[in-house]
Amino acid sequence: MDETMRSVRSALVDAMAGEHRLRRQAVQEQQEAERWRQRAALAEGRGLLDLAEQARERAAKHDGGAHRLGRRAQEIRFQADRLRAALAATNSLERAPPHARSLESRLAELEIERELERIRQAKTTQLSAPEPNA
Repeated sequence: MDETMRSVRSALVDAMAGEHRLRRQAVQEQQEAERWRQRAALAEGRGLLDLAEQARERAAKHDGGAHRLGRRAQEIRFQADRLRAALAATNSLERAPPHARSLESRLAELEIERELERIRQAKTTQLSAPEPNA
Protein backbone atom coordinates (compact mmCIF):
# COMPACT_ATOMS: atom_id res chain seq x y z
CA MET A 1 0.00 0.00 0.00
CA ASP A 2 2.90 2.35 0.70
CA GLU A 3 4.20 1.98 -2.87
CA THR A 4 0.72 2.71 -4.24
CA MET A 5 0.47 5.87 -2.17
CA ARG A 6 3.87 7.01 -3.41
CA SER A 7 2.90 6.46 -7.02
CA VAL A 8 -0.43 8.27 -6.56
CA ARG A 9 1.34 11.19 -4.87
CA SER A 10 3.91 11.31 -7.64
CA ALA A 11 1.20 11.28 -10.30
CA LEU A 12 -0.65 14.02 -8.42
CA VAL A 13 2.45 16.22 -8.25
CA ASP A 14 3.10 15.65 -11.97
CA ALA A 15 -0.52 16.51 -12.81
CA MET A 16 -0.45 19.68 -10.73
CA ALA A 17 2.83 20.79 -12.32
CA GLY A 18 1.49 20.03 -15.80
CA GLU A 19 -1.69 21.97 -15.15
CA HIS A 20 0.28 24.95 -13.87
CA ARG A 21 2.60 24.87 -16.88
CA LEU A 22 -0.32 24.70 -19.34
CA ARG A 23 -2.17 27.56 -17.65
CA ARG A 24 1.00 29.68 -17.75
CA GLN A 25 1.40 28.91 -21.46
CA ALA A 26 -2.26 29.77 -22.07
CA VAL A 27 -1.73 33.18 -20.46
CA GLN A 28 1.33 33.73 -22.65
CA GLU A 29 -0.73 32.83 -25.73
CA GLN A 30 -3.45 35.29 -24.70
CA GLN A 31 -0.82 38.00 -24.26
CA GLU A 32 0.57 37.26 -27.71
CA ALA A 33 -2.93 37.39 -29.20
CA GLU A 34 -3.45 40.81 -27.64
CA ARG A 35 -0.09 41.96 -28.96
CA TRP A 36 -1.06 40.90 -32.50
CA ARG A 37 -4.47 42.62 -32.19
CA GLN A 38 -2.65 45.85 -31.27
CA ARG A 39 -0.38 45.39 -34.28
CA ALA A 40 -3.41 44.83 -36.49
CA ALA A 41 -4.97 48.06 -35.21
CA LEU A 42 -1.72 49.92 -35.84
CA ALA A 43 -1.45 48.56 -39.39
CA GLU A 44 -5.09 49.37 -40.06
CA GLY A 45 -4.55 52.91 -38.77
CA ARG A 46 -1.75 53.35 -41.30
CA GLY A 47 -3.84 51.95 -44.14
CA LEU A 48 -1.91 48.67 -44.47
CA LEU A 49 -4.95 46.43 -44.73
CA ASP A 50 -3.15 43.29 -45.90
CA LEU A 51 -0.69 43.55 -43.00
CA ALA A 52 -3.58 44.17 -40.58
CA GLU A 53 -5.35 41.04 -41.86
CA GLN A 54 -2.24 38.92 -41.37
CA ALA A 55 -1.86 40.29 -37.83
CA ARG A 56 -5.52 39.42 -37.08
CA GLU A 57 -4.89 35.89 -38.37
CA ARG A 58 -1.92 35.57 -36.02
CA ALA A 59 -4.05 36.87 -33.13
CA ALA A 60 -6.72 34.28 -33.92
CA LYS A 61 -4.06 31.57 -34.03
CA HIS A 62 -2.81 32.57 -30.58
CA ASP A 63 -6.40 32.76 -29.25
CA GLY A 64 -6.96 29.21 -30.47
CA GLY A 65 -3.75 28.05 -28.82
CA ALA A 66 -4.77 29.68 -25.54
CA HIS A 67 -8.15 27.98 -25.73
CA ARG A 68 -6.64 24.55 -26.42
CA LEU A 69 -4.10 24.94 -23.61
CA GLY A 70 -6.82 26.04 -21.19
CA ARG A 71 -9.02 23.08 -22.13
CA ARG A 72 -6.10 20.66 -21.66
CA ALA A 73 -5.27 22.26 -18.30
CA GLN A 74 -8.89 21.72 -17.24
CA GLU A 75 -8.68 18.04 -18.24
CA ILE A 76 -5.54 17.68 -16.16
CA ARG A 77 -7.32 19.42 -13.25
CA PHE A 78 -10.02 16.72 -13.38
CA GLN A 79 -7.35 14.02 -13.34
CA ALA A 80 -5.65 15.72 -10.38
CA ASP A 81 -8.96 15.87 -8.51
CA ARG A 82 -9.45 12.13 -9.06
CA LEU A 83 -5.91 11.49 -7.82
CA ARG A 84 -6.56 13.64 -4.75
CA ALA A 85 -9.71 11.65 -4.02
CA ALA A 86 -7.84 8.36 -4.44
CA LEU A 87 -5.10 9.58 -2.13
CA ALA A 88 -7.64 10.72 0.46
CA ALA A 89 -9.39 7.35 0.28
CA THR A 90 -6.08 5.53 0.67
CA ASN A 91 -5.12 7.72 3.63
CA SER A 92 -8.49 7.19 5.31
CA LEU A 93 -7.99 3.43 5.12
CA GLU A 94 -4.67 3.59 6.90
CA ARG A 95 -5.47 5.83 9.82
CA ALA A 96 -8.50 7.22 11.58
CA PRO A 97 -9.10 10.93 11.93
CA PRO A 98 -7.70 12.36 15.16
CA HIS A 99 -11.04 12.61 16.95
CA ALA A 100 -12.44 9.23 15.89
CA ARG A 101 -10.46 7.28 18.48
CA SER A 102 -11.51 9.52 21.35
CA LEU A 103 -15.12 9.30 20.20
CA GLU A 104 -14.97 5.51 20.00
CA SER A 105 -13.32 5.24 23.40
CA ARG A 106 -15.91 7.57 24.95
CA LEU A 107 -18.76 5.54 23.51
CA ALA A 108 -17.15 2.34 24.73
CA GLU A 109 -16.89 3.85 28.24
CA LEU A 110 -20.59 4.76 28.14
CA GLU A 111 -21.50 1.22 27.12
CA ILE A 112 -19.41 -0.20 29.95
CA GLU A 113 -21.00 2.19 32.45
CA ARG A 114 -24.47 1.21 31.23
CA GLU A 115 -23.64 -2.48 31.60
CA LEU A 116 -22.21 -1.93 35.11
CA GLU A 117 -25.35 -0.03 36.10
CA ARG A 118 -27.53 -2.87 34.83
CA ILE A 119 -25.46 -5.38 36.85
CA ARG A 120 -25.72 -3.17 39.99
CA GLN A 121 -29.47 -2.89 39.60
CA ALA A 122 -29.82 -6.63 39.13
CA LYS A 123 -27.72 -7.26 42.26
CA THR A 124 -29.68 -4.68 44.28
CA THR A 125 -32.92 -6.30 43.15
CA GLN A 126 -31.65 -9.73 44.24
CA LEU A 127 -30.55 -8.41 47.65
CA SER A 128 -33.79 -6.55 48.34
CA ALA A 129 -36.03 -9.43 47.30
CA PRO A 130 -37.17 -11.60 50.26
CA GLU A 131 -35.46 -14.93 50.47
CA PRO A 132 -37.72 -17.93 50.18
CA ASN A 133 -38.09 -19.87 53.46
CA ALA A 134 -35.82 -22.79 53.60
